[in-house]
Amino acid sequence: MSSTAVSRVERDREDKKRSQAAIVAVAGLALLLAVAYVWAAWQTEPAPVEVPAAPARSTTVPPEPEPEPSAVRIERDATTVRLSGTVKTESERDALSAAVTNSGLEVDDQLTVSPNIADSDPRVVAALLAPLLDGTDDGELALNDGTVTITGEALDPVEAEEIQSAIDTATAAGLTLEDQTTIRVLPESVQIMELQKEIDQIFELAREIEGQYPNFAVSVEDLSSGAKTTLDRVAVAFRRYPLPVADVIGHTDSTGPNALNQALSEARAQTVTEYLVGVGVESERLTAIGRGESEPLADNSTELGRAENRRVDFVVKKREG
Repeated sequence: MSSTAVSRVERDREDKKRSQAAIVAVAGLALLLAVAYVWAAWQTEPAPVEVPAAPARSTTVPPEPEPEPSAVRIERDATTVRLSGTVKTESERDALSAAVTNSGLEVDDQLTVSPNIADSDPRVVAALLAPLLDGTDDGELALNDGTVTITGEALDPVEAEEIQSAIDTATAAGLTLEDQTTIRVLPESVQIMELQKEIDQIFELAREIEGQYPNFAVSVEDLSSGAKTTLDRVAVAFRRYPLPVADVIGHTDSTGPNALNQALSEARAQTVTEYLVGVGVESERLTAIGRGESEPLADNSTELGRAENRRVDFVVKKREG
């Protein structure tokens, strides 16, 4: 083969090699591009969209409704008691109605019953009613959510004490009390008249009950238990009318000498005075006086008359000074 032919063959071989190398290079480049594309796509792939789960069904039990506060109002005037408001049960209504029915006044019952009312103790409220109804002409009691408000004018200090005692009882039972009562103060002249009248009525009643009239056995200055019961009522009357004073006058029958009867009458007056002071009457309101046999109330010629004359009287009068 000539040298020219050889050279041509070698050139063909070289061209072929270059073509194969170019193909390999292009293929490699294409592969790199494909890998780069896949890598870039993976890096920029958006985050998957999360589908929210369906909310779970609530199993919470709705709270019970709050009970309404109890609200009761009791008003009275000279003739009528009026009940209004709402209580929880019929038994509460019955307790309040019974309390006012026992007052002897006309009852206007407008109470209603609702199970949604908060619990209360009607017995405590009913207990408050008694002194309010007895001791005032125009009292009012209001119960609102456990707080009791009492208004009115107590007829006298004794009635005020009864109202206060009921208030203390209700406070001990857990109620909150607002006491807006006042005490009526009668003029002294009226108190003198009323105290004398009440003592006379107490003694008149005592005469009808065996052993309770404060008279004495012959030559005796001690008090019987029945006489002490009567004097306890007299002491209450003195507390009811705090302004007047009184002479406590002892008497005897006509048995025995005058001097002895005078001393015995003074001793009897002193015994009664000391007893009254011991149960709460101020000592400066009482003056013990003896009149002996000089002022008989009945006939000394009979045993019954002499028993009537062995007595103690009260004369109520204006305080001096």
